[in-house]
Amino acid sequence: MRSLLSVFMAVCFLYACQSEVKTDTTHTGSDSLVVDLHPLPEIKKVDSIDMHFFPNINDQKVYTRWGVNDTAFIQTITFHEMMNAFAVNPPCEYDTKFFCFANGQIVKTLYVAAQTDSCHYLGYIKSGGVAVKIRMSDSTASLINTWREKSK
Repeated sequence: MRSLLSVFMAVCFLYACQSEVKTDTTHTGSDSLVVDLHPLPEIKKVDSIDMHFFPNINDQKVYTRWGVNDTAFIQTITFHEMMNAFAVNPPCEYDTKFFCFANGQIVKTLYVAAQTDSCHYLGYIKSGGVAVKIRMSDSTASLINTWREKSK
């Protein structure tokens, strides 16, 4: 009976630990104070993304557009990809801009590098002009490049 109780307690403990990992907010012990762990909380309400694809990033007057309101893709960009590791000094420039909208208002511009096979990242500017770049998965980059081809 004693070992059964120990196993039950261990399972409960592991379950509790797993449920904490899946959340993007944490409680500090008091229900009145919630700390948001998302790096860009303002983009959590994004409902559409207008993509501008540049054939030459030095000439931003020439681009093709593709609009997305697919909630699965938006969730991937605004939450899952944002939690990836930083890309320190990536060897390429961005080739796409994402204009993120919530309720018809632009909330953030993301700078995306998706074309170069060895260089995929999402970038944004934090307050104070600090540029942040986060690694982007190959599968997300591939989907973006599919839309790049369709936009031509």
